[in-house]
Amino acid sequence: MSQTKLEEFKQYFQIEEAIKVNLEAVPPEQVPENTLILEQRIPPLFLLANEVNELEQSALRPLRQLSDVADELAVFLKAQSRKIDLIMSHILSTEHETDDKLVTHSYGGGGFTLNTQEKYAIGQDFCCKLFLDFDAAAVYCFSQVIAIQEDKEVDSFRYTLLFTQVRASDQELLVRASLHAQSRLLQLKAKHKL
Repeated sequence: MSQTKLEEFKQYFQIEEAIKVNLEAVPPEQVPENTLILEQRIPPLFLLANEVNELEQSALRPLRQLSDVADELAVFLKAQSRKIDLIMSHILSTEHETDDKLVTHSYGGGGFTLNTQEKYAIGQDFCCKLFLDFDAAAVYCFSQVIAIQEDKEVDSFRYTLLFTQVRASDQELLVRASLHAQSRLLQLKAKHKL
Protein backbone atom coordinates (compact mmCIF):
# COMPACT_ATOMS: atom_id res chain seq x y z
CA MET A 1 0.00 0.00 0.00
CA SER A 2 1.30 3.41 -0.90
CA GLN A 3 1.66 5.62 2.17
CA THR A 4 0.86 8.68 0.03
CA LYS A 5 -2.47 7.19 -1.07
CA LEU A 6 -3.40 6.29 2.50
CA GLU A 7 -2.56 9.83 3.64
CA GLU A 8 -4.71 11.19 0.81
CA PHE A 9 -7.58 8.94 1.96
CA LYS A 10 -7.22 10.11 5.56
CA GLN A 11 -7.40 13.80 4.64
CA TYR A 12 -11.18 13.49 4.75
CA PHE A 13 -13.50 12.59 7.61
CA GLN A 14 -15.00 9.08 7.44
CA ILE A 15 -18.39 8.17 8.91
CA GLU A 16 -19.26 4.57 9.72
CA GLU A 17 -22.53 4.25 7.84
CA ALA A 18 -23.82 1.77 5.30
CA ILE A 19 -24.66 3.20 1.91
CA LYS A 20 -25.28 1.14 -1.22
CA VAL A 21 -22.45 0.84 -3.70
CA ASN A 22 -21.99 -0.93 -7.02
CA LEU A 23 -18.46 -1.88 -8.01
CA GLU A 24 -17.27 -2.86 -11.44
CA ALA A 25 -13.64 -3.90 -11.69
CA VAL A 26 -11.92 -2.12 -14.58
CA PRO A 27 -8.42 -2.22 -16.03
CA PRO A 28 -6.29 0.91 -15.38
CA GLU A 29 -6.66 2.12 -18.97
CA GLN A 30 -10.44 2.47 -18.47
CA VAL A 31 -10.02 4.96 -15.61
CA PRO A 32 -10.67 8.46 -17.03
CA GLU A 33 -7.55 10.59 -17.29
CA ASN A 34 -9.35 13.74 -16.14
CA THR A 35 -12.70 15.02 -14.86
CA LEU A 36 -13.80 16.15 -18.32
CA ILE A 37 -13.71 12.55 -19.55
CA LEU A 38 -15.33 11.40 -16.29
CA GLU A 39 -18.21 13.84 -16.73
CA GLN A 40 -18.87 12.48 -20.23
CA ARG A 41 -19.32 8.99 -18.75
CA ILE A 42 -21.61 9.91 -15.86
CA PRO A 43 -25.13 8.53 -16.43
CA PRO A 44 -27.71 11.33 -16.95
CA LEU A 45 -29.76 10.19 -13.95
CA PHE A 46 -26.77 10.78 -11.64
CA LEU A 47 -26.26 14.27 -13.05
CA LEU A 48 -29.97 15.07 -12.58
CA ALA A 49 -30.10 13.82 -8.99
CA ASN A 50 -27.03 15.78 -7.98
CA GLU A 51 -28.22 18.95 -9.71
CA VAL A 52 -31.52 18.73 -7.80
CA ASN A 53 -29.54 18.31 -4.58
CA GLU A 54 -27.32 21.33 -5.37
CA LEU A 55 -30.37 23.47 -6.21
CA GLU A 56 -31.92 22.60 -2.87
CA GLN A 57 -28.77 23.62 -1.00
CA SER A 58 -28.47 26.94 -2.82
CA ALA A 59 -32.20 27.76 -2.50
CA LEU A 60 -32.33 27.28 1.29
CA ARG A 61 -29.10 29.16 2.05
CA PRO A 62 -30.54 32.73 1.61
CA LEU A 63 -33.55 31.89 3.82
CA ARG A 64 -31.32 31.40 6.83
CA GLN A 65 -30.55 35.12 6.82
CA LEU A 66 -34.19 36.23 6.96
CA SER A 67 -36.44 36.72 9.99
CA ASP A 68 -38.71 34.30 11.87
CA VAL A 69 -41.28 34.36 9.05
CA ALA A 70 -38.66 32.76 6.84
CA ASP A 71 -38.39 29.85 9.30
CA GLU A 72 -41.93 28.74 8.47
CA LEU A 73 -41.23 29.14 4.76
CA ALA A 74 -38.01 27.15 5.13
CA VAL A 75 -39.89 24.32 6.89
CA PHE A 76 -42.43 24.24 4.06
CA LEU A 77 -39.72 24.26 1.38
CA LYS A 78 -37.79 21.53 3.16
CA ALA A 79 -40.94 19.37 3.21
CA GLN A 80 -41.42 19.93 -0.53
CA SER A 81 -37.76 19.16 -1.10
CA ARG A 82 -38.03 15.97 0.94
CA LYS A 83 -40.87 14.79 -1.32
CA ILE A 84 -38.64 15.28 -4.35
CA ASP A 85 -35.79 13.51 -2.50
CA LEU A 86 -38.01 10.49 -1.87
CA ILE A 87 -38.97 10.27 -5.54
CA MET A 88 -35.34 10.67 -6.64
CA SER A 89 -34.23 7.98 -4.17
CA HIS A 90 -36.76 5.58 -5.63
CA ILE A 91 -35.66 6.35 -9.19
CA LEU A 92 -31.97 6.03 -8.27
CA SER A 93 -32.61 2.67 -6.61
CA THR A 94 -33.30 1.24 -10.07
CA GLU A 95 -29.63 1.94 -10.87
CA HIS A 96 -28.66 -0.32 -7.95
CA GLU A 97 -30.47 -3.39 -9.26
CA THR A 98 -27.39 -5.38 -10.23
CA ASP A 99 -25.74 -8.56 -9.01
CA ASP A 100 -22.86 -6.70 -7.33
CA LYS A 101 -24.87 -4.99 -4.60
CA LEU A 102 -22.64 -4.05 -1.70
CA VAL A 103 -22.80 -1.62 1.21
CA THR A 104 -20.02 0.48 2.64
CA HIS A 105 -18.66 0.15 6.14
CA SER A 106 -17.65 3.83 6.07
CA TYR A 107 -17.41 6.67 3.57
CA GLY A 108 -16.18 10.22 3.23
CA GLY A 109 -14.63 12.65 0.79
CA GLY A 110 -11.51 10.56 0.24
CA GLY A 111 -13.15 7.22 -0.47
CA PHE A 112 -14.87 4.39 1.35
CA THR A 113 -14.37 1.05 3.05
CA LEU A 114 -16.44 -2.08 2.57
CA ASN A 115 -16.48 -5.74 3.48
CA THR A 116 -16.88 -8.50 0.92
CA GLN A 117 -15.84 -12.10 0.41
CA GLU A 118 -14.52 -11.24 -3.05
CA LYS A 119 -10.75 -11.17 -3.39
CA TYR A 120 -9.20 -8.07 -4.92
CA ALA A 121 -5.58 -6.92 -5.07
CA ILE A 122 -3.99 -3.67 -3.96
CA GLY A 123 -4.15 -1.33 -6.95
CA GLN A 124 -7.36 -2.82 -8.41
CA ASP A 125 -9.39 -0.06 -10.08
CA PHE A 126 -13.18 0.16 -9.95
CA CYS A 127 -15.96 2.10 -11.57
CA CYS A 128 -18.25 2.94 -8.64
CA LYS A 129 -21.81 4.03 -8.12
CA LEU A 130 -22.52 5.22 -4.56
CA PHE A 131 -26.14 5.82 -3.51
CA LEU A 132 -26.91 8.37 -0.78
CA ASP A 133 -30.54 7.56 0.05
CA PHE A 134 -30.98 10.17 2.76
CA ASP A 135 -29.66 12.93 0.50
CA ALA A 136 -31.38 11.50 -2.62
CA ALA A 137 -28.15 11.65 -4.57
CA ALA A 138 -25.73 9.30 -6.25
CA VAL A 139 -22.08 9.55 -7.15
CA TYR A 140 -20.46 8.01 -10.21
CA CYS A 141 -16.70 7.84 -9.81
CA PHE A 142 -13.60 5.66 -9.96
CA SER A 143 -11.64 4.28 -7.04
CA GLN A 144 -8.68 2.05 -6.28
CA VAL A 145 -7.99 -0.50 -3.53
CA ILE A 146 -5.24 0.92 -1.30
CA ALA A 147 -5.53 -1.36 1.77
CA ILE A 148 -6.89 -4.79 2.65
CA GLN A 149 -7.65 -6.31 6.05
CA GLU A 150 -8.76 -9.92 6.39
CA ASP A 151 -11.58 -10.62 8.86
CA LYS A 152 -11.33 -14.34 9.57
CA GLU A 153 -14.32 -14.34 11.94
CA VAL A 154 -16.77 -13.61 9.13
CA ASP A 155 -14.58 -14.92 6.30
CA SER A 156 -14.39 -11.63 4.44
CA PHE A 157 -12.04 -8.78 3.62
CA ARG A 158 -12.30 -5.09 4.46
CA TYR A 159 -11.12 -3.00 1.53
CA THR A 160 -10.13 0.65 1.66
CA LEU A 161 -10.84 2.36 -1.66
CA LEU A 162 -9.46 5.78 -2.55
CA PHE A 163 -11.29 7.96 -5.07
CA THR A 164 -9.05 8.32 -8.12
CA GLN A 165 -11.52 10.19 -10.34
CA VAL A 166 -14.47 12.03 -8.81
CA ARG A 167 -16.03 15.38 -9.64
CA ALA A 168 -15.28 18.10 -7.07
CA SER A 169 -19.02 18.72 -6.61
CA ASP A 170 -19.61 15.00 -5.94
CA GLN A 171 -16.72 14.91 -3.47
CA GLU A 172 -18.27 17.91 -1.70
CA LEU A 173 -21.62 16.10 -1.70
CA LEU A 174 -19.99 13.08 0.00
CA VAL A 175 -18.34 15.32 2.60
CA ARG A 176 -21.70 17.00 3.33
CA ALA A 177 -23.49 13.65 3.46
CA SER A 178 -20.95 12.23 5.93
CA LEU A 179 -21.32 15.29 8.17
CA HIS A 180 -25.13 15.04 8.00
CA ALA A 181 -24.86 11.36 8.91
CA GLN A 182 -22.72 12.23 11.92
CA SER A 183 -25.30 14.82 12.98
CA ARG A 184 -28.09 12.22 12.66
CA LEU A 185 -26.10 9.76 14.78
CA LEU A 186 -25.48 12.38 17.48
CA GLN A 187 -29.18 13.29 17.56
CA LEU A 188 -30.09 9.60 17.86
CA LYS A 189 -27.64 9.14 20.75
CA ALA A 190 -29.09 12.22 22.48
CA LYS A 191 -32.63 10.80 22.18
CA HIS A 192 -31.58 7.50 23.71
CA LYS A 193 -30.00 9.28 26.69
CA LEU A 194 -33.28 11.02 27.53
